[in-house]
Amino acid sequence: MNTESTTPLISIVIPAHNAAATIEECLEACLAQSYPNTEVIVIDDGSTDNTTALSAPFPIRCIRQNQQGPAAARNRGAHEASGEFLVFTDSDCVPAEDWLEQLMQGFDEGVVAVGGTYGIADDESLLARMIHEEIQCRHETFGEFVDFLGSFNLAVRKSAFLECGGFDESFRAASGEDNDLSYRLLDTGGKLRFTGEAVVFHYHPTRLRRYLRTQMRHGFWRMKLYAKHPHRMRGDRYAGITDLLAPVLMLLLGLSFFLVLLGPPAPFYIGVVAGMLLTLVAVRLPVPWKMFLRTRDRRMLGFVGVMLIRDVARAIGMAQGIWTFRVLRKSTA
Repeated sequence: MNTESTTPLISIVIPAHNAAATIEECLEACLAQSYPNTEVIVIDDGSTDNTTALSAPFPIRCIRQNQQGPAAARNRGAHEASGEFLVFTDSDCVPAEDWLEQLMQGFDEGVVAVGGTYGIADDESLLARMIHEEIQCRHETFGEFVDFLGSFNLAVRKSAFLECGGFDESFRAASGEDNDLSYRLLDTGGKLRFTGEAVVFHYHPTRLRRYLRTQMRHGFWRMKLYAKHPHRMRGDRYAGITDLLAPVLMLLLGLSFFLVLLGPPAPFYIGVVAGMLLTLVAVRLPVPWKMFLRTRDRRMLGFVGVMLIRDVARAIGMAQGIWTFRVLRKSTA
């Protein structure tokens, strides 16, 4: 029996921008899937390196466009796709061999999208392992049905994707556009299913500066997300209210430090600063503690410091986003 004639065609869509370092490994894994009926589409989103040239030897379609952002690149790939199902991953991800099979097992009546989790592609970096373990701690709290799926590992019925309008291309960076898509898919009445068995191995940041730049970007675009979906400010299954309040508390902490520096170090202000700092540590410590329990690596406890620095970066991005997208005005209108 020809299995390709009895299984739905899956279109794997990969947005890529300056992805020369990882695109070959990504494509090799996509083409080695145990699922038999696939096509692979790479959208080169204005790369200035040799991403397109490295993709050329593979039996895929590589379409080049001017840089418009990953949301626009994914939409372009979706419109070029022939498959009944669209599967999105990123150019720095390496899917496991059974990735597509695991995703497809999640589809039944009423389910419009299925998402999976990360593996770690480079575990030699302590920072990368910390980032990975935090994500795993978050994913462990997921139930079967969720209100958010990440676009790094996402299968969606093409009909549902097109019905809800695809990714919002006004999200010009890789941040918030998958939350927005998830919320709109839910608004159509469909269900989103999560499976920890569908894995793509990811190259997490190994340098703190790069990680903090990414987190600042997340803070900025998160404000656009809340301007569009103000009722989602309380968070979703992945990022809860703590992820909003901790950066806000960090902003207030910075203001308190400034007030202390302006005048004599009154005991009241010192107490306020100390209290806020202790509150932040208390809010953030449970996740590193859970990371330690998962790994028995005491160094994971040091992630609380990374989280506090990350809150500073997110706070800066959020402040810029509040001004840019007028979040508070829209949420109270």
